[in-house]
Amino acid sequence: MQIDILLFFLFSAIVLTVSPGPDIVYVFVKSSSDGYKAGVKTVLGLTSGLFFHTLLLVFGISAIIDSSPFIFKSIKFFGSSYFLILAIQLLTFKKNQESRKNLTKNDFLTGLMMNLLNPKVTVFFIAFFPNYIFHDNLSVEIQFTVLGIIFWIIANLIFFIVVFISDRFGKNIKKYVNSKKIKIVKAIFYLFISVWIML
Repeated sequence: MQIDILLFFLFSAIVLTVSPGPDIVYVFVKSSSDGYKAGVKTVLGLTSGLFFHTLLLVFGISAIIDSSPFIFKSIKFFGSSYFLILAIQLLTFKKNQESRKNLTKNDFLTGLMMNLLNPKVTVFFIAFFPNYIFHDNLSVEIQFTVLGIIFWIIANLIFFIVVFISDRFGKNIKKYVNSKKIKIVKAIFYLFISVWIML
């Protein structure tokens, strides 16, 4: 076993997770506006998707997605459409408790879909993981699984730190920004994710 490769993978995964991107920004926005519980549910949804991408890589399905323009574009289309619909729903929902409860229930699902319906994550796993094969005797599939678990642990730790920090910020933000403005900001961010997935 080559420990140095695993350590380098650990370092690379931390840098990649901390790097500014839609996932970490969304966790910050969600936790700031809707609180700690909403942030935690979103994080669990996002990171659950990592297991799915790891399994795709282990079973070689990710290579099929990468090599098929039709499948790749189809996933992009569904992913982009999903977040476009969320943005529209957010702007058209009436101000009532039932609507807010429905949105809260969807926090995990939204995080999960944000990860699953982004084929760029699948391509990223194909490009990233094979560079960190750390054992000469273990099968590649087992090594990919180990790397996936490590990546999942790191992502959870970093995202939960972001949730904690942004929840603290949120208490100050809510003093100056009303719920209508927060709703508009979240809708704009959903639109951004929709465009980002397509482009």
